[in-house]
Amino acid sequence: MNPIIRVNVLDRVRVHPLFSSLNDDALAQLFERARPIDLAVHEKLFSQGEKADRFYIVVSGSVKLFRFSKDGQEKVIEVIEEGHSMAEAIMFMEELSCYPVNAESLEKTTVVSFNSSLYLQILESSPQSCFKILGTLSRRLHTRLNEIETLTLKNARHRACRYLIGLAGENPVNNQVIHLPVAKQLIAARLAMQPETLSRILRELIKEEVVTVGGRDVTIKSFERLKSLD
Repeated sequence: MNPIIRVNVLDRVRVHPLFSSLNDDALAQLFERARPIDLAVHEKLFSQGEKADRFYIVVSGSVKLFRFSKDGQEKVIEVIEEGHSMAEAIMFMEELSCYPVNAESLEKTTVVSFNSSLYLQILESSPQSCFKILGTLSRRLHTRLNEIETLTLKNARHRACRYLIGLAGENPVNNQVIHLPVAKQLIAARLAMQPETLSRILRELIKEEVVTVGGRDVTIKSFERLKSLD
């Protein structure tokens, strides 16, 4: 990667919560051994079972995390989008030294790879930074637990509505246009439903004049009605 582009990429990840509490010396150590990686469409980043000695931040594009069931079906665990990290929690799990999922780019994607051992050494030397990072990971765990509850206890219509509401952000407004970050097939897999089920739910919402859909753009005409349906 061009040195100037490398500097720009690293500057973009410097503000990530995993680094925001680190001092300049710690950041310099960590970034010196960081590796920006450009991925083509559907290029594998790491495979389930590989040694998990690095964690990643997506600078642009998106990465699909997935596993295969015993019958060979692909199960999408999560789609990591721009500005988000992956595989960082494995650093703190002594019993888990390998990646538990596969990671593959969904489009042309740039990620930055960081050395996990070095990051842990830096945290060990700064308890204050360590506590801040633990707070970040705890909030992320809470979000995942809420997602698990939704996937296991709620019906497909509820899951689809909650997903749309989540994409709208903290202060949604009526007639707001949201862009689906990935293909509907992947969204359906993430919400534990068949693609035709998601399509049927969207058609129902259109018929009920709750949303309009144009390609991957969804206009939510009434958030009040959408929330009442979840």
